[in-house]
Amino acid sequence: MKDHSEIQPNQTYTLGLEHLVAGTTEICKIDGTLGKLWYRGYSIEDIVDNLSFEEVAWLILDGELPRPPELSRWRDEISSWRNAPSEAIAVLHNLPDSAHPLALFRTTMTVASCYMPTPEDLSKEAQWRRPARILSWASMLAAASIRHLKKLPPLPPRQDLSFAEHFLWQSLGAVPDAEDVRAFEVSLLVQAEHELHAAAFASLVVASTGADLGGAVLAGMGALSGKLHGGANQEAFQNITEFKEVREAENWANERLVKKYRFPGFGHRVYKTHDPRAKVLEPFAESILKRHGLARIWDNYCAVKNCVEKQLGDKGIFANVDAVTGMIYHALGLPIEAFPIPFCLAISTGWMAHALEYIPDGKLIEPGAIYVGNR
Repeated sequence: MKDHSEIQPNQTYTLGLEHLVAGTTEICKIDGTLGKLWYRGYSIEDIVDNLSFEEVAWLILDGELPRPPELSRWRDEISSWRNAPSEAIAVLHNLPDSAHPLALFRTTMTVASCYMPTPEDLSKEAQWRRPARILSWASMLAAASIRHLKKLPPLPPRQDLSFAEHFLWQSLGAVPDAEDVRAFEVSLLVQAEHELHAAAFASLVVASTGADLGGAVLAGMGALSGKLHGGANQEAFQNITEFKEVREAENWANERLVKKYRFPGFGHRVYKTHDPRAKVLEPFAESILKRHGLARIWDNYCAVKNCVEKQLGDKGIFANVDAVTGMIYHALGLPIEAFPIPFCLAISTGWMAHALEYIPDGKLIEPGAIYVGNR
């Protein structure tokens, strides 16, 4: 398609809707020039230093940090929904082995949505009762989808674990040590919200039609399945894992730079400097890799990163969060093809928050198009 700008008075268009806005929000602020990110006014650095995933999920959804009684009730509510519908897990056995793990996860969520109570009740009160159930069901179904890849049965839920611990327990069959759990939890924190990216906008469009919150999340999952959006962490990791020596990684990166290769996990539509999510996550990735005897992968990452940023940094190309998360997931033992799943699990929090923010006063999103036909 051609980029037709200002075809008619007061009508403009850019490919990808770049530089256009779809509304206002109080949830997330991004400064792509300075490389800053805030959730509800809290910097991502402060969030990573001080908060759990449960606290951040409440903050993103509610607007304020939970008081101790609220946090206790929120954690109890999340725990109470850890038994996803068995029918949703059973559907995994009817899906082809060739299906992408994210498609497996999305299909289980589609089945689970059929068991959401009173989906036709679109009142604000009913919609607000859904996030805890959706997060909990999504966690169990995400873990079941990952275990299905290994031809392993799903594991029963436990009530004594945090959100991050419980996902790892149901995915891996064991709870890693505290440092490993925190590295994973931080990966959830930095990916829990990122304004109106493509998947969040897809969720918002669906919510604007009067669909329930589950339908909005499914729309986001569909958008995230595209390689340009949700699969970069998998591809970025695959690019650095095979080299036995740093020199090999450097040579590979420099050869690709000559060919103008687009490196997965590098560059970003918004950030024109260092991605703050990558910056806060890198120490956790380095630590977990080295503790698991995988320092070579960290060294390869640094080599590729240095080559790319040295040559392309003046064009605003730097490592983004997708370049880092896969290293943590690999060290934990998650299969490479499943790396997009925890990203999806985390960022669905933001999708629900945007939908809930929009619903009370929003209108049906239906922008139309500029006709450029010949007749």
